[in-house]
Amino acid sequence: MSVAFRQPTFQNPLGKILNIIGKGLFAVFVGIIAFGESAGRARAATELARMGLYDEARNLMLPERKEQ
Repeated sequence: MSVAFRQPTFQNPLGKILNIIGKGLFAVFVGIIAFGESAGRARAATELARMGLYDEARNLMLPERKEQ
């Protein structure tokens, strides 16, 4: 004769919480990288314009759009 055991009904939410926090931290990290890249491009364009290379500075900040 065997005893029937109940399945646990409690589900630990820690895994989902850590997953959400991890995704949020990754999004913040990607945002910091994008901001740094944008600031670097702006600084490079400023230096190019200061040297009189206006077309290169414009192309750096406003890349040509691909025609469809």
